Amino acid sequence: MKTVFINPELDRFRSGWRMLFFFLVFSACTSILQVVYKGMGSVGVGSFLYIVRESSLYIVLLAVTIGWVKWYEHRPVASVGLKINKRFGFETAQGLLVGGGMMTFIFIIEYASGLITISMKPLSAGDAVDITLMAMLVFTVGAFGEELLFRGYLFQVLIEGTNKIIAIAIFGLFFGLAHLANPHVTFFSFVNIVLAGVWLSVAFLKTRSLALPFGMHFAWNFLQSNVFSFPVSGIDFSNLQLGVLTQSGPEWLTGGSFGPEGGALATLMVLSGTALIYYSPWFSASAGVWKYEQWIAERKTTVTQGQTEEHSPVEQ
Repeated sequence: MKTVFINPELDRFRSGWRMLFFFLVFSACTSILQVVYKGMGSVGVGSFLYIVRESSLYIVLLAVTIGWVKWYEHRPVASVGLKINKRFGFETAQGLLVGGGMMTFIFIIEYASGLITISMKPLSAGDAVDITLMAMLVFTVGAFGEELLFRGYLFQVLIEGTNKIIAIAIFGLFFGLAHLANPHVTFFSFVNIVLAGVWLSVAFLKTRSLALPFGMHFAWNFLQSNVFSFPVSGIDFSNLQLGVLTQSGPEWLTGGSFGPEGGALATLMVLSGTALIYYSPWFSASAGVWKYEQWIAERKTTVTQGQTEEHSPVEQ
């Protein structure tokens, strides 16, 4: 029975149990927050209380991740892709360029085809700056938190216990399921969100850092809402938008009320973006980056040596 819980090669709990323990600790730590959230009542999307609620949840996730990795796993925090250095900034910039470029391309195609019209709100310069800064804060919190949740410790431990393909597929599905409760969701939008999860997971695995998927995730959502005034995954962030957008054309192409993520143009962009990241040499892991494959190999060697010494004959 011991091997059901313990991986004898690594002399530690199997990946599935570690994922369960981590999830239980995180759930226990957020239980108090859930009570507080209920006390808040209805919170407007993009409001200050909305940011506080989202930030507090992800701050707890970050604290649990750091504590778990350092004191239970005995690994550096960099092992979950959170090594903050110059490379992290460069990879974030790469992500901003890729995610922003993909969303801009969708907007240009729809605008040039007459599928959308957009008019700017009569805002003062100060109001425009305030709205933009608030949007940056909202989508920074959302992108970082979701990447830590869906591409962080849990995703990486599942890779250790299975393989990359299985982990990408499962967490892509989880990413889609997490958006099922969003307004105006359709089967097509669900599939696109799953594909977006694959896109972001491939970005992490190519660089072994959360910086690239974070940058892509943020730029995609920020431009989609604040600049181009689309809904974001079915959510109306009109209070964070600089313009008013009107859509026409088939929903299967544009995504309709769900936003671009519900249409075929997003499918094309996400598939193309995934291929770009996977095949392009411009995206790569930096020298000296922490890799779980190397850690597992070293761990197996240590366990084997310990077992050998334990059973070696003692000279009298």
